[in-house]
Amino acid sequence: MKIIKYTKTCVFIISLLFLSLFVAISCQAKKGVIDLNDPEATKMVLAKIGDTPITLGELVEFGKSSPTFYGFLEIPGGPEKLLRELVLERLLLLEGKAQGIPEPANHEKTLYLLRIKRELLPPLPPVTEKEAKEYYRKHIEEFSTPLLLRLSQIKVYYNDKNREKAIQKIKKAQEELKKGIPFEKVAEKFSEEPISRSRGGDIGFVPSTSLGSKEVTDEILKLQVGELSRILTIGNSFTIVRLTDRREPIIDPFDRVREIAIEKAKKAREKERLEKLRARLEKKYHVTYMDY
Repeated sequence: MKIIKYTKTCVFIISLLFLSLFVAISCQAKKGVIDLNDPEATKMVLAKIGDTPITLGELVEFGKSSPTFYGFLEIPGGPEKLLRELVLERLLLLEGKAQGIPEPANHEKTLYLLRIKRELLPPLPPVTEKEAKEYYRKHIEEFSTPLLLRLSQIKVYYNDKNREKAIQKIKKAQEELKKGIPFEKVAEKFSEEPISRSRGGDIGFVPSTSLGSKEVTDEILKLQVGELSRILTIGNSFTIVRLTDRREPIIDPFDRVREIAIEKAKKAREKERLEKLRARLEKKYHVTYMDY
């Protein structure tokens, strides 16, 4: 499911062209979509708690009221997470009433949800030193700088019309590199990315965690300093990459990040406990998610 940012003049639409449910916003009707101005569209059932449906319209309204709504739109799988948050809220309200947890005098839902969580998830004892060290050991990458790679590139962009021409151009660049012509000169001659081209292809240091797809990452990580990659497809470009330098990760010792490790371990423990509660309530109240 994917939600795209919208303006006030746009309307929500749903695309049913893929296996997942995609929610988008459009200023005009398109083939294969349902206009959410149509009341029937908002009745699409996304999940059920027992026999009670949760509709697309309810999800949209829930999303609008959430302070993290736009954050959900930006991340992969965000709308599905938003739906799970709506389901969890409904489950907590059901369980609160089932257990006779009293509502606040002003019937404020947010306060009631906090009260229910306090009852169902009472405070845990403080994280021990042992637990913090265990978290640190299992998540050492969170306490270290990433591997930094200094890269240079020759990038040739393509589209459906000029794909073959772009392939020939990047192959000519590759041939010149094989002849021993300096990378900087080849980049200045062939690369179509203006900023790095002006620096002889240099793009500076890049974290190894942000190199792109697994295929591209694997290719770059196996390079030795001074070595060239094969021709890579990165986005809408054919690219040759050269590794020019690398800085190994620096791991912070536990004593330096002890308090951070304790806080992270605490949050991980709370998240795990909430997920267990969610699973128990989903089973108790027979939650089903529709498959589109």
